[in-house]
Amino acid sequence: MVYATYEFYQEGFGGDEIPQDSFSRLAKRSSEYINMVTFERAMAFSDDNDLLKKACCAVAEAIKINEEGGGVVAESVGRITKNYAAGVTNTPNEEERLSIAVRRYLLATGLLYLGV
Repeated sequence: MVYATYEFYQEGFGGDEIPQDSFSRLAKRSSEYINMVTFERAMAFSDDNDLLKKACCAVAEAIKINEEGGGVVAESVGRITKNYAAGVTNTPNEEERLSIAVRRYLLATGLLYLGV
C-alpha cells in the first residue's frame, strides 16, 4: 500500500523536491518504511487528517536526500563559500533523517508506540 500520490505530494503536501517520474518509486519505499516503523499498524489507521500521506511525502523526500548522498556540506553564493568539516556538522545521518520525517507526522498518532 502506497500512502500518497504525486498529486497529493504537490497539492496537499506542497512538495516540489521530487520529480514526477521518481515519486512512485520513492513513495513505495517510504510506505514500506512507515509500515516497518509502525509494525504495519499504519495499514489499518483511520487517517482523517492525511497524516500518513504527509509522512509518506516527508519520508520520500528524506529517502531522495539519502540517495543523493546526504545534506549539503559545501555551498557557494557569489564569492561567499561555506564548508563544514566531516564530523563537525549537525547534519543528521540517513536513519535519523528518515526518523525525523516520520515522527513529524506520526508521533502523536500512537502508531510509533513500542509498548503494549
